Formats: sequence, C-alpha cells, structure tokens
Amino acid sequence: MYGLFRERAEAVSARVIRAGGPGEAAGALAGIIEEEKVKKIVAEPSGMVERCVRILEERGVLAEGGQEGGGRPALFFRDLRRQAGDAGLGISEMALAVAETGSLAGDCTSMESRLVSTLPPVHVALVPSSGLVATPGEAIERFYGGGRTPGYLSFISGPSRTADIERVLTIGVHGPERLYIILVDEEGGGGND
Repeated sequence: MYGLFRERAEAVSARVIRAGGPGEAAGALAGIIEEEKVKKIVAEPSGMVERCVRILEERGVLAEGGQEGGGRPALFFRDLRRQAGDAGLGISEMALAVAETGSLAGDCTSMESRLVSTLPPVHVALVPSSGLVATPGEAIERFYGGGRTPGYLSFISGPSRTADIERVLTIGVHGPERLYIILVDEEGGGGND
C-alpha cells in the first residue's frame, strides 16, 4: 500500500520520504530544512512533531528559544497566528495517508494545525505509517467511526494548485508551493507495506 500512496502523492507533486522512526524522521526533516534554507519555522504542537523537534534541537539543527542564531532557523510552537505569516516552513502531524488518492487526512479543528499547513510556502507533514489506509472512505470511517467527530476534517492532496486564471496551472497561490510527507514507521516496525 505504501508504494501506491507514494506513486499517487508524487503524481500531485508531493515528495514522500519513509522514515524508520522518529530519529530517522528528524534526519529527513533536517535535510528538508537545509535544502529549503528556511530561517523561520512554525510547528503544530503534537506528539510526533515535538519528538522530532527535540531531536533536532539536541543535534543543534534549530536555534533555541525561538531565536535565529548561528545560521540555524528559529522554531515557534506558540503565537502561531502572528508567527505563521512570514515563516518559511510549517510542520504538522497528519493522522492518515490515503493510498488511493495520495492524500493526507487529519483533524484540523485547531487553528494552529491549519496555519502551519497553509501559510508557509513549504509544508512538512509527519504521518505515522499505522495511519496508511487504502481509500478515502476508510479514512472517513476512521475519523467518524471512533465516536468523536472532528470539527474540521482536512484532506490535503499535494501542494496548493489552481488553474482558474486562463486555465494555466499555478502552484502555491492559495497555500504551500511544496509539500513533503514523511511517513514514520513505529520503532522496530515496518508499517503498512
């Protein structure tokens, strides 16, 4: 199922990376930060994001305390309404990856999750491999079948795109220009192959 997800996600211009755990995911995230040359990062406060950020701080990839320093980017978990507008990269955790469409799905009820995934020009989504599902219907069932209905369910398929101006496809007009998806295997497990 991972192969189909990757094929479909890359067909809509996302870049997909498979990581063997939080340490490997943090390494992939460090590579993206370096490649994109960002100075300011906003991140949704979530378990997986916080683990990866902690590893990056320990490795000296990020400046501490939200201050840019020594060529290292500043990272913000708080005051995202003010910080996200001029950030170069946003990091979020999405619950599911849909193989059939190459889409991500997540409960984006909190404003923070929407800000980090829509305002910066680069969005990095961390997704647990246990969240890999076959179809959009299965994704919806996972959210609505669990007894708790999300206030705002979001599906993301590639970077922002529009063709409403003379039918010319333009990337990044209404959201990020680039989407990186890091599918994170549980420690010692291979997830859904």
